[in-house]
Amino acid sequence: MATSVNMARGGLITHEHLHAAEARTLAARLMRERIVHNLARILVLVLVVGGWQALAQRYAVTLLPSPAETWEGFTRGRSLIFSSSIDTATEIALGFAIGAAVGVALGALIGQFKMFEGIVHPYLVMYQSIPKAGLAPMIILVIGFGLMPKVTLAAMASFFPVLENTIIGIQRADADSVKLFRGLGANQWQTFLKLRLISALPGILTGIRIGVVIATVSVVVAEFVAGRIGLGALMISANAQADTALVFAALFALTVVGLMFYFSAALAERAILNWLNLTAPGD
Repeated sequence: MATSVNMARGGLITHEHLHAAEARTLAARLMRERIVHNLARILVLVLVVGGWQALAQRYAVTLLPSPAETWEGFTRGRSLIFSSSIDTATEIALGFAIGAAVGVALGALIGQFKMFEGIVHPYLVMYQSIPKAGLAPMIILVIGFGLMPKVTLAAMASFFPVLENTIIGIQRADADSVKLFRGLGANQWQTFLKLRLISALPGILTGIRIGVVIATVSVVVAEFVAGRIGLGALMISANAQADTALVFAALFALTVVGLMFYFSAALAERAILNWLNLTAPGD
């Protein structure tokens, strides 16, 4: 009896050692991959900056400023760049929030009712085919200058990817799970809220991540056309004064603003999916 107990303990210890060794191997591999990825990113950055510096030496500063000249433009206009960044970020946030809300609501309605999809969806596809940049002058003529045309254009441009991903997510709910819910007595509204909408969340969040990037581009286009504030307007003004260094500085500030929105959406997506124990599309 004692021998059997000792053998069982020995087997358990061996299994624990193997599990710990596998965990250490996996952690070491992940660490190596992280180091390689970070080094590769640094290398790409060095190559881009080096190539930029090499090209800048061949052109006048009014055509292509060097990294150092761009930094000088940033430090010289940092207060204006900061205030313009706040204005642009506000326009992006408002426009995207409206577009995403409409996209989720309309997408849920279309995804839930197939007949409604057949009526409305072709017109939505036609709407998406219209270049939103071409609508900017018309929107400004109708609404006027100021905040609203930029918010409107961002909402119009960003809602479609949210809409499409919502429709696809709602309609891809597992058929067996739907039958199970109905068999347990759940009505259509309960099935929608507790099954279809939850299972559609990964796709909806992906659409949100895409939509926020489109909203950023749309706001800048509107600022180019009739902006008096914002990074797009600052770039137009600096370009008219042949201050290319400030144009590049504002462009990089815009890149930072766009990245902040994108990674905020990505972090929110990861947090929500982990909380609900769901997986992103493609995982």
